[in-house]
Amino acid sequence: MESIAPDYKNKTFLLAVSGGMDSMAMLYLFQQSKLKYAVANVNFNLRGDESDNDSLFVEDYCNQHNIRFYGANFDTNKYSNTNGISTQMAARDLRYNWFSEIKKVNAFDNIVIAHHLDDQVETFFINLIRGTGIAGMHGISKNKDSIIRPLLFTNRDGIEKFIEEYKIPYREDSSNSSDKYQRNYIRHNILPEFKKLRPDFSSSLNKSINQLKLVEDYSLFHIESEIKNITSKDKNNELVINIDGLKNSYSPELILYYCIKDYDFQESHIKNIIELIDNNKIGAIVQSSNFELLIDRTLLILNTKDSSKNNTNSSFSSFNSEGWKTLGFEIDDNYKGEYKSKDTNLAFIDADKIEFPLHIRNWNNGDFFYPLGMKNRKNISDFFIDNKISRADKNNILLLCNGDDIVWVIGHRIDNRYSITQQTTRIIKIEYNGNN
Repeated sequence: MESIAPDYKNKTFLLAVSGGMDSMAMLYLFQQSKLKYAVANVNFNLRGDESDNDSLFVEDYCNQHNIRFYGANFDTNKYSNTNGISTQMAARDLRYNWFSEIKKVNAFDNIVIAHHLDDQVETFFINLIRGTGIAGMHGISKNKDSIIRPLLFTNRDGIEKFIEEYKIPYREDSSNSSDKYQRNYIRHNILPEFKKLRPDFSSSLNKSINQLKLVEDYSLFHIESEIKNITSKDKNNELVINIDGLKNSYSPELILYYCIKDYDFQESHIKNIIELIDNNKIGAIVQSSNFELLIDRTLLILNTKDSSKNNTNSSFSSFNSEGWKTLGFEIDDNYKGEYKSKDTNLAFIDADKIEFPLHIRNWNNGDFFYPLGMKNRKNISDFFIDNKISRADKNNILLLCNGDDIVWVIGHRIDNRYSITQQTTRIIKIEYNGNN
C-alpha cells in the first residue's frame, strides 16, 4: 500500500473509524507510521445492538493500543424525519458536521476517511443516475477541504487481502449485505457484471474519472473567467449579471448555472430564466427556496427573499431629532445658500409648507406625488418606470411624507408642492447620505 505523503509528517489527523474492514485497515496503517492521530467513531443507532457493539469494538481497540478516542451517539432516524432527508443523507450530515467540530476544537489538521476505489466507482454510478453532470461524475476527491482519503489507490479486494495477511480485526456491518440502499444494489448487482468484462474495471474507470476531473478543472478556469466579465455587485451588494454578456457567452445556460448554482437554483430554473430572457420578459422573477432573480432591462439581479423591504416607518416631531442622523440625513432648517442642484440626494424644501410630525416610510402601490416641475400628479410606480429604476432598486426606495403627502422620493425627486418659490421665506436643506 502507498505511504502517506511526506508533507503530512508534521500534521495531525482525525481518523473516521467505523470498525469495518476499510477503516480498520486504514487505522492499522496509521499505527505503523510515526504520524500523530486520533480516532472518531459515530454510532448512528440504526442497527440496534449491532451498532452499539461496533462502537464498543472500536473504543476497546483504541484503549488496548493507547489511541485517543472520540465517540458520538446520534438519533439518525429523528434527524432524517426532522429535516426531510434520507437516512443515508442524515448519517452523512451528522458525521461530517461532528468530525468538523472535533477537528476545530482539538486543532486537527485533517480528517481521514477510508474510501477506496470501489467506493469511488459506486459514487460515480450514483451520481450518473442522479444526473449531477460532470461535477458529480468525477466522484470522490482524494484531498479536499482538509479531508483526505489515503486508500483511493486500492480496491476492496486489495483491502481484504491486506486484512487477511496482517490479521487485522474488524466488524462486519450486516446492512452491507442488503440491497435496500442504492449503493449496495450497485455494489452487488452492477459492478460484478462490469468486472466480468474487465477484472480491473475499478482501476480503469478511475482513470476516466481522473480525466473528467482534469476536464472539469480546465472548464471551470474558463467559466470563472467569463463569469468575472459579466457579473458585479450593485450598491446593495447584490449579485448582478449583464444580460448581453450572458447572451454572448459560448454557452449561456452553462454560465448562468455556475453564476447562481450556489443560490439554490436548479436546472429547471436555469432553462426558465433563459426562456424569459429570450422572450424579453422584463420584470419577471424566478424564485429558488431562499432567493429570487429579477429580469431587468439589461441585468439579472439576485436578491435574498423577503429582504427587499426595509419596513422603515419612522416619525419625527422636529428636525433636531437624533433619529435623522441615524437614518443618514443631514439637515439645515434655516438654509441661506443656493437651492438648485442636480444632486438627487439633496432636497430643498419650503419650510412654511411643512407640518410635524414628518414620516419616512417605504413606498406602496397606489402612492402618488407631483414631481418637481410638473403640475399633474404621477403614480410612484409610473415614475419608477419613466426613470428606468430597476425593481430591486424600487424596493429599497424610501419616502419623506408630510401627513398623506409625499414630500420627497428620497434620492430621486421632491414634490412640486413643496418646492422653493418666490414666496418662500425659509428654506430647509436635507442631505441624504444613507444607502437607498
